[in-house]
Amino acid sequence: MLDFALIIEDKYIETFIRWESRTLRAAVFSEPDKPLLIKDVEKPSIGPDEMLLQVSYCGVCGTDIHASREGPFKAPKGTVFGHEFVGRIVEIGIDLKNSNFSIGDRVTSLPFIGSKTIGLGAITGAYSQFVKVGHDLVVKIPDQMTDIEAVLVEPLAVGLHATKMAGQISEKNILIIGAGPIGLACAIWCNFFGARSVVISERSPTRIEKAKELGFHDVIDPSMNTVEAFMFATGGEPEIQFDCVGAPGIMQECIERAPKKGLVMGIGVCDQPDTITPLIAFSKELRIQWAVAYEKSDFEFTIGMIKSKRIDATRMVTNIISLEELPSIFQQLQNPSEQCKVLIDLSKNSSQ
Repeated sequence: MLDFALIIEDKYIETFIRWESRTLRAAVFSEPDKPLLIKDVEKPSIGPDEMLLQVSYCGVCGTDIHASREGPFKAPKGTVFGHEFVGRIVEIGIDLKNSNFSIGDRVTSLPFIGSKTIGLGAITGAYSQFVKVGHDLVVKIPDQMTDIEAVLVEPLAVGLHATKMAGQISEKNILIIGAGPIGLACAIWCNFFGARSVVISERSPTRIEKAKELGFHDVIDPSMNTVEAFMFATGGEPEIQFDCVGAPGIMQECIERAPKKGLVMGIGVCDQPDTITPLIAFSKELRIQWAVAYEKSDFEFTIGMIKSKRIDATRMVTNIISLEELPSIFQQLQNPSEQCKVLIDLSKNSSQ
């Protein structure tokens, strides 16, 4: 191990020595309605075609919140969440020694190794100091991008994938339901691809303010007559709706307000039974399309657009916290009031 350490640039020597430890600090899920536990867990061991990253930042995702509750997607006890991350490579599998990756490279990755998802069960996620990744889904972060920009690539890629699946966006009137990180990501991409208008339905004052900071000033209260408010703002009907909340009843509301031959995109995770009236959708010849996750090309395109300053999502960030602060904030996010995008700064834990 000492010989390998000697080939690392001086600025990474201290880091290398620290990850000699077989354990790492992480936030661990125990059971629903209980705070995450900050404790030592076993450091991931990488395979010959995997890499180990020292995590710089990790985003808290709504999927993590869903997985911490009772229901069909409840995570196993002992899960370390975290699938939105950026970090530096500190260990490279033996089969990758001749790859285009090097110790110290700053990267992000799609959160999958084979058929398993990082941070949702079997593979330790990035609510921790280190995370392992499969080399085929890793993407380098250019020097022109900050870590804050880089950690937002994953949620932005969700929005990009959903927007692409919606098809023709240009000159369409768009309604986004929910101004959380994914709703804002969809709004950013709809605007990027030339939507005629983008209106957001949201009741949280914090998230409304974030939407406006990102340039979306047409925000309506979902308790109002949404169709009337939308038509007042745009002069037309919502040709495409993005449900980025996923609560029971919202899909039916979308069906009822949709114009003839409209499109409803299901983006938010609804893990409860729901009821719709197909006859209404049938009579309007609606299209209903669900979208989940992304492809590697979505990460690459997102990075390119951030690098070229064509998109900027950093204003959606409301909280940057330490690992020790995470249990309290995670509990608050069960019913968020003052949060939009929460990031964990794990660089502060690298010396612990």
